[in-house]
Amino acid sequence: MPDASFLSAWGLPGLFFVAMLAGSVVPVPSEALLAALIYGGAPPMLATGVATVGNVLGAVSLYLLGLWVARGGGGALGRWYARRREKEGPRMERVEAKLRTWGAPALVMSWMPIVGDAFVIAGGMVGVRPLPFVVFVTLGKGLRYAFVALSTAAAL
Repeated sequence: MPDASFLSAWGLPGLFFVAMLAGSVVPVPSEALLAALIYGGAPPMLATGVATVGNVLGAVSLYLLGLWVARGGGGALGRWYARRREKEGPRMERVEAKLRTWGAPALVMSWMPIVGDAFVIAGGMVGVRPLPFVVFVTLGKGLRYAFVALSTAAAL
């Protein structure tokens, strides 16, 4: 994976793309790229918004996967998810139980590394409605990026 200085040459469109990948299951350094762009002079609020929108769109792909698999679809992707669920069964069961108990507001936790993906997929699996899904995932991911952006701007 290229380092953040190389990726920063892509600017805000690159940040959008990298954040979208990071919102799915691809581990890429979206926070590092956000910090590099702000260090390079990008407006912190604009960069935060771009990263948040990209990351939420990536999360929507996982949400749709969860919906699709819950309805019995998915083909090879569904089989991959079933294997992952067997391997991580207790964690996924806990996440699904939290979503059933707390509902869509639990999706604010989608910002967390690794566990956040489980929250997003489980949101689709348990049938969280699309609008609350987008609202709470955006809140969680947006706050994470805002923290990174503010920390970077304060360090300048």
